[in-house]
Amino acid sequence: MLRLTLLAPEIIEAILDGRQPKGLSLADLMKTLPVEWAGQREVLGV
Repeated sequence: MLRLTLLAPEIIEAILDGRQPKGLSLADLMKTLPVEWAGQREVLGV
């Protein structure tokens, strides 16, 4: 769960607002993601 604290603020905001991509799941968030926020947005499609 610690990895979720490193998510880009825009991704967290999108999830809380219900604007995340339709297929985005917790499993996607638990995969190894880039540390850079721009890379996270690209990989997750946010």
